[in-house]
This record gives sequence, C-alpha cells and structure tokens, in this order.
Amino acid sequence: MTVQAGSSRLLPLRRAITAAVVVALVRPSGWVLALGGFLAGGGLLLAAWPIVVLPTPSGLQNLLAVPVSTLVFGSPSAGLVALVAGSAAGITALVILALTVGAWTERRLVLDAAQTAAEEGYAAQPDDAATAPGLGRVALVRLASLVPPALLAAAIWPTLYNVTYRELIVPEDLATPLPVRVIAQLPVPLLALALTWLAADTAAAAGVRRLVLDRRRLVTAWALGWGDLARRPFRLLVLALLGVIGQAASFVPALAAAAIGWGLLRATLEDGRDLWLQLAMTATWVAIWLAALALASVGAAFRSTLGTLAALPAAASVTVALPEASR
Repeated sequence: MTVQAGSSRLLPLRRAITAAVVVALVRPSGWVLALGGFLAGGGLLLAAWPIVVLPTPSGLQNLLAVPVSTLVFGSPSAGLVALVAGSAAGITALVILALTVGAWTERRLVLDAAQTAAEEGYAAQPDDAATAPGLGRVALVRLASLVPPALLAAAIWPTLYNVTYRELIVPEDLATPLPVRVIAQLPVPLLALALTWLAADTAAAAGVRRLVLDRRRLVTAWALGWGDLARRPFRLLVLALLGVIGQAASFVPALAAAAIGWGLLRATLEDGRDLWLQLAMTATWVAIWLAALALASVGAAFRSTLGTLAALPAAASVTVALPEASR
C-alpha cells in the first residue's frame, strides 16, 4: 500500500507566500481581474480620494437647510422625500453592483490561481472549473461577512459622529487632517472595527474557497470558513494581514504621490500659467494615477492568490512505501 505524502496537507506558510508571489506574477491577466475586484470592494473610493473635494460644514448646511427645516417644523417636503428615496435606491444599486462584480472576479481569481498553482507544481490539481458554484453564492458569502463589522460600526456610530462633528465645527488643530484627528480621539473603537473587519473578511475568504474549490454547500462553506479561522487563526490571520500589507505597500505610496500631484496641478490651473506647463503637469498626474492603479492591481492579485494558496493542499511530491500488514 502506498500514500502520497503531502496530498492532504496544506502548503507550509513560507511556501504559500513564495508560491503566491510566483503565481501572481506569472498571470498578468489576473491583474485586471484583481483590479476590478479591488475597485468593487471599496478601492474606488480610495482611488478617487486625491480628486474628491469634501464638502465644508457651511456647504452642507446650505445644501440641507431647506429640506431639514421642513422636516423639523412641518411635514417632510417632496424634495426631502425624493432625496432620501433616491439616496436609498442609489446606495442599494451600488451595493448590488459591487457585490456582483466582486463575486465574479473573486470566483475567477480563485479558480485561475488554483489551476496555475497546480501547473507550477505548488498544489494539487483542482476539480474542473466548469462545475464550480456560480457567483450568486459567492456574493452571499461575502454579504454575510459584512454583518459583524456593520453591527460594530452601528454601535460606535454615535460616538464617531459626535467626534467628527465637533472637529468639523470647532477644530482643535487645522494643520492636522480631519481623519487623523478623529482616529487620534477614537483609537480603541476604530482598531476594534478594523480587527473585526479583518477577521470577518478572512473567514469569508476561507468560506469562498471552501465553496468554489471544495464544492461545499452555501451554509456549510460559510460555517467552515469561520471554523477554519477558529482552528488555524495564526495561519489565516497572518496570511490575511500580509496580503493587506502587501496591497497597501504597493498602492498607498503611489496614491499619496497622486494626491500631492493633484494639489500642485490644481494650483497650476488656478494660476493660469503657461498652457504647455498645464498640459505637461496634467499628463504627469494622469501617469502617476494610472501607475497607482497598476500597482494596486498587482497587490490585489497577490492578496487574492495568497488566500487561495492558504486553502490548497500541497502537491504530491514524495511517495512513501508502507509495509503490508502481517497476516
């Protein structure tokens, strides 16, 4: 009787990290998919941050004064009802679209990474991709992962709102950006929220891979994702944190450069300087911003591949002969 050593064991931690780098780099087509998933998962807000101008308190007051006053001193106006209904419908549509795009890209990335890892000799050959569950069940697993951080966010929302409102109306230090001032006053709740999101996202990633790779049922895959996190918290959280750090390291510096460049570009355009200088600075800023997106795609591909390889059994590399049982 023979057994194939490693056929039922997961990849060692260090080998999984090395394999994730190799698999992510040999599949440039996966970078586009990973970028789509990153943007759908909230990365679009980060990518647009350099060019978005936040409204001032006076601007918000002028915008909402009339609708809110009708609610306080009388019945809601048609404009307020339309604003609330339109906002609710728009947010719902955006969430559905983001979940759909994110689920489709994650499913495709998991299947491609598993196949590439098998071809490179890192992991066992996966099942036929054609029999993998569809994106609907992947989206439901991801939707369920939003519940724990959403509940915690709702619990700390009143405190967060009060601190943010106070810093907007009576700021203590205008030289420090608003987010930094808010974080400095609420480090523990915001850290708890970040850790809750990391744990829920890690369990969801494991659940999705149980669903797609192991062909588990929806509820079973979701439960096994949390079970994997409970059984192997160090392995999964270290790999998840490494994926987040790798993505941030590839994206944040370029995004910061794009934010600085946008400020310089705005100043140049407002001063009405030489046209050729304006065109050159515009082209430079666009190049920096596109470079930030390109780096984000590589980081997102590495993070997704790392999560997949953390769940794959190692490739069979050694055959061990076992003596026959004596009769």
